Amino acid sequence: MKKKLLFLSFAFLFCLITLTGCSISFDVGGGKTVTNTEPLTIEAGATATEIAEEYLSATVTVMVEDNAGDSISFGSGVAVYAGGYIATNYHVIDSAINSNYFHLEVYLNGETTGYIAEILWYNQNLDLAIIRSDYYNIPFVKMADRWIDSTDNLRVLEQVITIGTPLDFGLQNTVSLGYISSTEHRYATSDTNLYEDLIQHSAPISNGNSGGPLFDMKGNLIGLNTLGASDKTSNGQQVDANSIYFAVPIYPIMEIIEDVANGTYETPKFGISGYDQFQAASMGISSFTESGFKITSVESTGASNGKLQVGDIVTKVTCEDGKTFVIEERNDFIYAILHSSVGDTVTVEYKRGNSTSSTTITLN
Repeated sequence: MKKKLLFLSFAFLFCLITLTGCSISFDVGGGKTVTNTEPLTIEAGATATEIAEEYLSATVTVMVEDNAGDSISFGSGVAVYAGGYIATNYHVIDSAINSNYFHLEVYLNGETTGYIAEILWYNQNLDLAIIRSDYYNIPFVKMADRWIDSTDNLRVLEQVITIGTPLDFGLQNTVSLGYISSTEHRYATSDTNLYEDLIQHSAPISNGNSGGPLFDMKGNLIGLNTLGASDKTSNGQQVDANSIYFAVPIYPIMEIIEDVANGTYETPKFGISGYDQFQAASMGISSFTESGFKITSVESTGASNGKLQVGDIVTKVTCEDGKTFVIEERNDFIYAILHSSVGDTVTVEYKRGNSTSSTTITLN
């Protein structure tokens, strides 16, 4: 049975994760006064309608435009920090990265005039990005980790709310309601990109919802809507009108947003590349079927040179502050990186052949 992506068909291929990260330098100055310095608040017991009405002002449409001002594509986003900082999907903004031909504009709720936005940080594997609008006083929401490193994990059939701009700009900030269907879902797209730790839900979304917020009933931003799929028969005829929808967790943004906003964030580097068992399966590699992150290359001048080798399987990373990440899949390794800083010394546990060892690595 084939799966068809429903929206924002930006193709990207990144089978082997390179643990160096992606970041862009920026200036957070400008002499503008930020008046919205606290997140929007939701009273306990608020209804879905009340949550949606309160958060419409924090949800934006993200346009990729050419130099003539024509719209090339669009998605959604949500303000997550004082000063116009917006979280969205990487695939919403990737065509504007280091481009001389395209730029980003952000449209606030109910407005037809856009504000220029700059790209501050992105990660292709997580399909996440942080951008900053030239309009600094966008109301922003509070975030909550409900899955990755949480004691308050999402549960099946919890209600969730989505907001975004599906299909057409005239439908800006459409709201839908649904339920959590599954957590920690994985989905391989037709271009072999593998999503991990997806939140599956039933709140209808469509083209243009990518990057838009997914809220729980406490008013917490828990994820960004990312993709959907419809079942098809082998001859392309649709046999199930009900679609399934996925969001990526907001946790990685929570880890770095303060440093990004302060202009001090720099992605630490391990200097290795590799894959997990799920990436291996999606690439047709049947020889690796265990938990961990298998190393396929080590940079000769990287932090891991002389410490780790090709073929090693990383199983645990303990960060400098003592926080430990058990590495079962690719994203676990990325989370350990985002939790660390350049210059930190981390302890890495790995398997080499039939032996388990550990080493310390100073990230650069």
